[in-house]
Amino acid sequence: MCARAAYAIILILSLSLLGGCGGGGSSGPGTGTVSMDIADAKPLIDGEQPNELWIVFDEVLAHTAGGGWASLDLPKTPFQINLLAFSDGLKTELAAPTPIPAGRVTQIRFVISRAYMMFYGAQPESDQVVQIDLDVPSGILRTDRPIDRTVENGGHMSLTVHFDLSRSVVRSGPGYKLKPVLHLFNNPEEAALICGSITEDSFAAEGDPPEVVVRVVRNGIETFTVVTVAKESDGEPTEFCVYWLVPLEQNESYTIRIDNGIGDPYVEAVEYPDLDPGKTFDLNEGFPISISSTI
Repeated sequence: MCARAAYAIILILSLSLLGGCGGGGSSGPGTGTVSMDIADAKPLIDGEQPNELWIVFDEVLAHTAGGGWASLDLPKTPFQINLLAFSDGLKTELAAPTPIPAGRVTQIRFVISRAYMMFYGAQPESDQVVQIDLDVPSGILRTDRPIDRTVENGGHMSLTVHFDLSRSVVRSGPGYKLKPVLHLFNNPEEAALICGSITEDSFAAEGDPPEVVVRVVRNGIETFTVVTVAKESDGEPTEFCVYWLVPLEQNESYTIRIDNGIGDPYVEAVEYPDLDPGKTFDLNEGFPISISSTI
């Protein structure tokens, strides 16, 4: 395994339309196994926030150099998951341990046939639930960037896919489109996280419950993820964490921006080497963050 894979550097996998799933191949020099979990952050979606967001997977495939494609074992086919149920560090099984040809894993492909959002009314009764389908490109979605991880003969690789809904669900005219953005981890324990707490008076009065928005920008340019933090209780700061972050390498940084939509946002930079694999970085040196609730 190369050094970048050994340190579990996560690839941001933007997926694009592909006409076919590719051919098979020989079994290669022995076999190993691959399993996969899936997770989400608590996302900020452009528009009204849904109560549920379902993704329907028809197939997940892994490709090894010289070994061809192998279809991973889903719990059932098709398999649908409400990703909003697996945020704040939670995850669930997407693929059970599956034998694949040993060798270098070069691509992961996800066949997604449908995605839809559910919105509840004042009471979650059947006649008050609104369902909105997302436009999903037909065919097979694949990773654009190559993967460089190795499954040894007789070995096992455990992957966790962070399905970043905050960047995957985009407005498209009057509706929505699914353009999946994924962060892939070799071992979830090697992902980094950033945590903090927000004072009660930092939450604007609007909203039920009141919320603030936490935006994570990588290297001052690219939005890595966007999550919402809802006020939890009266009188006490609300604690939160942003999970599934790429550990920083030399000359890399994150900028954290926390905004209540009224006052000046709180901004803090997190720089290398303060976010190694498996490390937690505490914002504001562990003290509660206060954001003005007035202009």
